[in-house]
Amino acid sequence: MEKEAAEKMIRVSQSLSDMLELAFQAFRKPTDETISEAEAAKNEVQNSSAELTRFLIEKSASLEEGKEKVKPFLSVASSFDRMMYNIEGLLNQLRIMVRENITFSDRAVKETNDVFQEAMNLLGNLPGLIGTQDKAEVQQMGEKIRPIFKIANGYSESHEERLMHGICLPRSSPIYLGILESLKGIFVHILEISGKLVSLSSRQ
Repeated sequence: MEKEAAEKMIRVSQSLSDMLELAFQAFRKPTDETISEAEAAKNEVQNSSAELTRFLIEKSASLEEGKEKVKPFLSVASSFDRMMYNIEGLLNQLRIMVRENITFSDRAVKETNDVFQEAMNLLGNLPGLIGTQDKAEVQQMGEKIRPIFKIANGYSESHEERLMHGICLPRSSPIYLGILESLKGIFVHILEISGKLVSLSSRQ
């Protein structure tokens, strides 16, 4: 059961990684076309996530251990779904940027790029971790996320300071902060998944 579940989780995480990379390209070049391309990638995420959830529910009913054995896997599936909503939220912010012709300062672009790159790197490493469920590597993932999350929080706080001093434009501020919040949500869910992988690796 664990092997089959891992294979399906890998498929979901890879599809999420693809969607996030397309979202990054849309951020780098925000147009209706690039955003639509990223939104279209959601179909693969939804399909693979639905397949994972169906598989887990079936196993929950058929396994002697029942729900307790399947519970950590269902928790991972839930984190995947919420991660998809984070990426959707990010794309919604980009839609507003295009519609209202909003631009970021060079500093805001650099900061957003930094956080995006970290999110893509971490999410890109997730399929490998699911495959190996190496406890040491999974724990290292959690250790990497916390300082990155702190940096992202720092960017939000310094941006608010710049806004109060009239350095940043009020019309772009909600978009910038919204994108950062969506990316921080991705970090949170990767951290949740890494925690569940630790518990799963301990059962082997």
